[in-house]
Amino acid sequence: MTDRLSGTDVEARGGASPLGQAALCLTVGLLAVYGLFFIYSTGYIGDAYPVRPNWQRQIVWLGIGSVLGWLLSRWDIRRDDWRLAVWLGYGVCVASLVLVLSVGVKIGGARRWLAAGPLFVQPAEFAKLFTLLATAQVLGHPSWRWPVRWGVLLLVVLAPFMLILAEPSFGNAFALLPAVFALVFFCVLPLWCWRAMLFLLVLAALVMSAGLAWLRHNPPAFLEEGQAASSQKTMFFHDYHIRRLRSFLNPQGGWNERQAVMTLAGGGVLGKGYLQGTMKGLGYLPRTVAPTDFIFSVIGEEAGLLRGTLPVLLLYGILVSLGLHWAGHAADLRSTLTGVALVMLLATHVLVNVGMTVRLIPVIGLPLPLLSYGGSFTLATLMGIGIMAGIARQRGQPAPGESDGASRQWRLGNLLTIKISRLEGTSRHDAP
Repeated sequence: MTDRLSGTDVEARGGASPLGQAALCLTVGLLAVYGLFFIYSTGYIGDAYPVRPNWQRQIVWLGIGSVLGWLLSRWDIRRDDWRLAVWLGYGVCVASLVLVLSVGVKIGGARRWLAAGPLFVQPAEFAKLFTLLATAQVLGHPSWRWPVRWGVLLLVVLAPFMLILAEPSFGNAFALLPAVFALVFFCVLPLWCWRAMLFLLVLAALVMSAGLAWLRHNPPAFLEEGQAASSQKTMFFHDYHIRRLRSFLNPQGGWNERQAVMTLAGGGVLGKGYLQGTMKGLGYLPRTVAPTDFIFSVIGEEAGLLRGTLPVLLLYGILVSLGLHWAGHAADLRSTLTGVALVMLLATHVLVNVGMTVRLIPVIGLPLPLLSYGGSFTLATLMGIGIMAGIARQRGQPAPGESDGASRQWRLGNLLTIKISRLEGTSRHDAP
């Protein structure tokens, strides 16, 4: 088979090119180093004061995550033991989410963490990863007809989604949806639906922008200041969700949102210099959120547009492009779906976090991959990147127990051409 993007023969070559592997390692490494430098910066307030040890903990998480990612990259995801591991991991994650609601640690009004000695684990981060891996297994199952797949898919997605929402963690629950929708669309929709969907997305963006502009000038009663918080609390949405939406719709915004925008804009084109950020250093951008939700603002203030935010966005663009390229030329349908899901999850985090920083969307607490401080999130991110690297390594190679000739072409609209291994008993009517 010929790789449409590079023009080389994938089967003859086998696996990912050395250039692609080097690009992945360099991109991930640069993002991780960027993150360490600016996590250190968020804990620095002057030479006379000790630096918060967040950056040291982040080094540990990056080291552990890199080992896990490397191990996962060596695992052929077409094997039966991989499928078993996915479902075991999914079950453990769902059980952990149930455990969080009963014995989890409550911080800031939300119960999202499990305490393991001095460590705090956030199961929702791993649940997102394993839910998408399980979704790819369901949609790529060769022998299930679509009514069965739809039923299993709803159960697989809704169980962790509702449990995460009940913590409450609206941001983590929301992060699942774009990836799941992308997998469903890739499997089901013909090309004309893709074109219609793109048109509707553009139309929806315009309508949403106009609607938000109108709401900012005409807020409904429940978003007005002074409304009782107790009447706004439900099982899945708490009063702080209303406060966040209220601050987003308010032209002045809430404190964190205003300071994040001012911090980002204060760096200008070249930035104020490393460790010279005044908004962060003086505490106007709260130190509790600077290394997590608003690390992008710190990068913008100290490194500026040309040396900070623009290179970071370029690195994310390279990472997403590599993932889509490898997913589009994966060895089988399940590998393709897995790659697309992981790329969509990463892209959702980037777009939402940057959108929160510049006040395009309300704050929902999604961190930046490899840049934001956080152990569970860093481990889950590097595990996902390792799986992406494994998909690249396995392309052009026969699945375990198959010959090179047992393959066919599967066209995903006119967007990608994908090589899929034949599975016994799969008919054309069963294939998506």
